[in-house]
Amino acid sequence: MNINQAFDFSDKTVVITGGSDGLGYGMAQAFQGAGASVHVTGTKPADQYDRDYSQLSFHQLDVMHTEQIAAFAESFKEVDVLVNSVGAVLYKKQEFSRAGFEKILTINLVGIMDLCTSFLPAIMATQGSIINIDSAASIRPSSGVPAYSASKAGLKHLTKALAQRWGRKGVRVNGISPGLIPTKMTANQTSSSEQEEQFARMCPLGRFGKIDEVAGSALFLASPLASYITGHSMVIDGGISI
Repeated sequence: MNINQAFDFSDKTVVITGGSDGLGYGMAQAFQGAGASVHVTGTKPADQYDRDYSQLSFHQLDVMHTEQIAAFAESFKEVDVLVNSVGAVLYKKQEFSRAGFEKILTINLVGIMDLCTSFLPAIMATQGSIINIDSAASIRPSSGVPAYSASKAGLKHLTKALAQRWGRKGVRVNGISPGLIPTKMTANQTSSSEQEEQFARMCPLGRFGKIDEVAGSALFLASPLASYITGHSMVIDGGISI
């Protein structure tokens, strides 16, 4: 297979939930650069984000509301790639409360299950694929964010379960487990040189990850080069989970 053809997403429709910023936005830029028609979602109106969506289609969506997910999915007849990058975390011990714990599981796990099932007909129509973004915290949990860690571990197994269930339908379901990558969500861990130096001492590759490195993995998993890969979570963490 020609390598350039493998990463040509011209005439493909890609939906990236949580694509308004951070890792999701980086993946959206990568797919758009590869020729895809890319749709991204955010919980706020587009003008409340400091991002350029001129080459993307922006949709406001809150995955805590099942009816919004259903209506959004019904607007698509065919989708080649669904990337679920939507996710949340609560710091300062908020996840130790019942309300905080439930909120994070609803967004990070229940919401993604709703997205996968709602988009299944559109994905089946193209024999496409789903990519769920979990986290290295699914392997090496963080004691300060129990709901985030538990939801990401659950998402890893949800990905495997859906891959088993839907493989005969021609739908591949994979995941990506990013390590520590500077974004707004991880700013409390990546904003200072001291934090970067401390992480570098622990990480085999000696540095934080880059958004482009996650985006490249998403392109690969969505491409024909990964046509025999399903139920797999690709760990992109510089070796920190070893």
